[in-house]
Amino acid sequence: MGSTLVLGYDGSDCAKAALHAAVDTAQAFGDSIVVAFGAGVYPIGEDSDHKRALRKMGTDLAAEALSAIREAGVTECDSVVVDARPADALLKVAADRGARMIVLVTHGEHPFAGAVLGSVPHKLLHLSTLPVLVVPARD
Repeated sequence: MGSTLVLGYDGSDCAKAALHAAVDTAQAFGDSIVVAFGAGVYPIGEDSDHKRALRKMGTDLAAEALSAIREAGVTECDSVVVDARPADALLKVAADRGARMIVLVTHGEHPFAGAVLGSVPHKLLHLSTLPVLVVPARD
C-alpha cells in the first residue's frame, strides 16, 4: 500500500491539472489522496458570514474533486477544509496525515509577482520538508 498525497484544489480550470497529476501518481504508486482546502480568515474585517461562505465553498470544491478522483478509479480518498491560509493548511494536512507529497498547480504568475504577493506554490517550495509537485496549468 502506498502513502498519502495531499492535493491543493481550488476548483479552477488550472487546478484540474494538479488533480490529474495526483490521480496519475496515486494510481502508479497505490497512494491515497486527501483533497485539502485552506479556508483561513484574513485580518481584513471578515465576518462570520464570510467565514461560513468560505468553508462552504471549500466543502463544495472538495466534493467536486473527490467525485472526479473516484471517477478516475482512486477509491482511497477524502477531504478536509482547514481554518488556515492555503499554504499553512496544506502543510498542516500533510503533517497530520503523514503525507509523502503535496500536489498543486501554478497559475502561471510571474516569479517576482509570486514572491511579492505570496503565491502558495512559492511558499510551499520554501517551507515544506516534503516534496512538492507543482504542476503547470494546462492551456
